[in-house]
Amino acid sequence: MTVPAVRLFLAASAVALIAACGGPKPEPVPAPADAAMDAATGEDAAAPEAPAEDHAHDGEAEAGGEAHVHGLADLAITREGNRFMGELISPMANFGLSETDAAYTDVVTAELSGLVEVDGGDCQAGVPHPMTDDSGDHTDAVVHFIWTCAKPDEVRTVRFAGFAAFSGFEKVSTIYITDAEQKAGDLTPSAPELSLK
Repeated sequence: MTVPAVRLFLAASAVALIAACGGPKPEPVPAPADAAMDAATGEDAAAPEAPAEDHAHDGEAEAGGEAHVHGLADLAITREGNRFMGELISPMANFGLSETDAAYTDVVTAELSGLVEVDGGDCQAGVPHPMTDDSGDHTDAVVHFIWTCAKPDEVRTVRFAGFAAFSGFEKVSTIYITDAEQKAGDLTPSAPELSLK
């Protein structure tokens, strides 16, 4: 497979996985007090508040994008021959960065090389390639990783090591795809690895 074909396959697989695993969130039903009007002002006595972490924005669903949620990220890993390639998509806020500036700080950039690790296979990591996606109202970080492995069949796990460096990360939905297999799991600070065996 060529790199563009792998990226297209990854994107389609990730969307299918997210669609299959996550359903629409139920809308909260307002309590009778929420619908009451203040007699003195004629305004709502209590307006429901949106969850602080969920940032759905007008037009994002129609544009084909998912609303991003602070604390969550997506990681896709593929293998082509002796190379493993990864793509992390995350709200900039997970890195402690401004979502309006769309810029990485030197401190964050310095931490990217150890953010995602592969274990086993005698692999050498390339330099991570950070980019941004500002197609919505908030900016997402998009970081590409690559590892070249002397013994790719011996790679045992993928680990998200960013939980310690960036406390904004709470869960990283991870998928591993090759021509012959697929694995997926949610990585958390207490379970930061996806087994590939």
